[in-house]
Amino acid sequence: MLLAEPQVLRTQSRCHVVRARVRGGDVATVVLKHFHEDPMLGLDEWAGLELLGRHNLITAPGLIAGDISSRLLVLEDLGTGPSLEDLFRADDASAATGGLLAVARITAQLHARTRGVQGDFDLLRHSLSPRPMRVRIDNARSLLEHADRLRRWAEAVDSPVAPGTQEDLERLARELAEPGPFLSLTHGDMAPGNTLFTPSGPRLLDFEYCGMRHALYDALMWLLIVPLPDELITRADLTYRITLAPACEAAQVDATWTRARAMVATARTVNMFQWMSPRTLERNRDWAPGFSERAALLRHLSRSRVLREPFDPVPDLSRTLDALEERLAERWAGTPSFTWPAFR
Repeated sequence: MLLAEPQVLRTQSRCHVVRARVRGGDVATVVLKHFHEDPMLGLDEWAGLELLGRHNLITAPGLIAGDISSRLLVLEDLGTGPSLEDLFRADDASAATGGLLAVARITAQLHARTRGVQGDFDLLRHSLSPRPMRVRIDNARSLLEHADRLRRWAEAVDSPVAPGTQEDLERLARELAEPGPFLSLTHGDMAPGNTLFTPSGPRLLDFEYCGMRHALYDALMWLLIVPLPDELITRADLTYRITLAPACEAAQVDATWTRARAMVATARTVNMFQWMSPRTLERNRDWAPGFSERAALLRHLSRSRVLREPFDPVPDLSRTLDALEERLAERWAGTPSFTWPAFR
């Protein structure tokens, strides 16, 4: 296969992405992805995409080939089309709503079809190069190893830390490490820009952070992370749950579902305080275009509180987070919220 006419699609710190024309091949173009900084991310994506191919899932671009020594993946070219972010930034609320529900549906299909494939994924991943630790164990360890950062935030704003906070953090870590019936192959970086609407339906892009973990980690995109109207969050949650439930009995039980959402959302909210420094108290940078770090923290706190309220599995940690939310809301009164153009 001879490649020609390279076109740079994206260049980032972790990888470069190029489209190239194929001469003498069965396809017209392919996409090349070079992981120049962190080869582990490339191998994780390789294993994830190969697993999807073996299970005949058309959730993502197909993997054509890969080379470990050159840190290169050759992927199916899905062509051009809008992302979910593009739909959010346009002025068509109906298209944006339909797009989100379609992404929620295909995400649930990914999770439903990959329950119980931990062994298959491990075999694929270790055949490429042994991974030091499963991604969900990494997530759980990180939550506990950086627990002191939440306390630093509390001290910085003179906010109380409830006595059982550490025990609740350990409970969250166990949930992340052993998600039970919710263990599935997850995308791991469900930003609205990591989607593509093709003539044959939506696809998820960029599986660098994929791995076997709690399925609802991906659902946090609409439940918690991305600012969306409450009604749309409810519709996306229902669409996802209805699609997942036939393959996952735990998703059919209200108490189990509510608890799982609360646990994963609370863990992610604690992560935000671990990723951001208390220096955010003095300066407010962009977390995403048009969405500041302060606005992102306040949103995580308010949304995770809403998700915990029906059935709070971590009451002491909740008291700590609620006190932080009260202090930060007072301190950052007037912080602009963010609304996508499609929903203004």
